[in-house]
Amino acid sequence: MLATGLLAGTGCGWPPQGGAAEAPRPADREDIRRLGDAFIQAYGEGDAERLAALFTDDAVLVPSDDATCEGRDEIADYLDDLLKDEPATPEFEVKETRILGSWAFERIDVTLAWNDPDTGEESETWERYFWVLQRQADGTWKIARLIVNTEEPGEDDKDDSGDGRRA
Repeated sequence: MLATGLLAGTGCGWPPQGGAAEAPRPADREDIRRLGDAFIQAYGEGDAERLAALFTDDAVLVPSDDATCEGRDEIADYLDDLLKDEPATPEFEVKETRILGSWAFERIDVTLAWNDPDTGEESETWERYFWVLQRQADGTWKIARLIVNTEEPGEDDKDDSGDGRRA
């Protein structure tokens, strides 16, 4: 019975009851694209402070193969360590954007290019991001939740050691 309710979309109170959702503003897609561009630029420049500023105060980051970070301060510490230890240049391919009032959801394929510190050889890592964005009172968008899934190109599916994976 519960499964039927969930599959029918009536479980857990979704979609919200009691009125229509706020319609997206015409500029929302462009504002969200600019947020992605700012993320790419700050990440590529290794600027953890600027990157962390793109998150809400109560944001949650669920990195691949690492502990969950709760709150902007924990996220900033995590990003600072990551960007110092494993600098990379990201490239985004947005697969889907959904805007529901003051919330937006995006699925993004991310390619991270980086140089192996031991060999100097250029490598790539492929990640999938699912992020939940929240429109702020000033109309800008910030990242409220980010879930990261990492896959190494050519990785043996049976190897689940996590070695060499990025967050």
